[in-house]
Amino acid sequence: MKPDERDTVVERLMESLEPPQPPPDLRSRTLAAARARMAAESTPDVWSRIWNHRGLRLAWAAAVVLLVAGHALFVPGTGNEFRPISPALIAEQRVDEYLVEMLRPTRISDNVQPIVGFFAASNGLAEIDAEGNPS
Repeated sequence: MKPDERDTVVERLMESLEPPQPPPDLRSRTLAAARARMAAESTPDVWSRIWNHRGLRLAWAAAVVLLVAGHALFVPGTGNEFRPISPALIAEQRVDEYLVEMLRPTRISDNVQPIVGFFAASNGLAEIDAEGNPS
């Protein structure tokens, strides 16, 4: 293969990879279509029609006035202020047994004793000696 032949093949290949050029009159056609569309009368959108309708604007204004007046008239008095309550005070007055039972740890078996530390004896807590679990 001669060097001249190879260059023409590569040039043809590179030319085929370039994007095609747009038609020369594309810009003038696009601008003419845009001018025609802007000149044509367009229909207003929904929000423009609502805003331009006098009755709907009046209804909206009346609704806003009623909501503001209702809020001003039905504001709770100062006697209904939020006062935080201490959880300890509530716990002293009433303890829910169901919650206490849920929070109490459950044992795997009644005969299981802890391996280190203290174990529950019939007369209270007793310390485990170095030999290990007494059970």
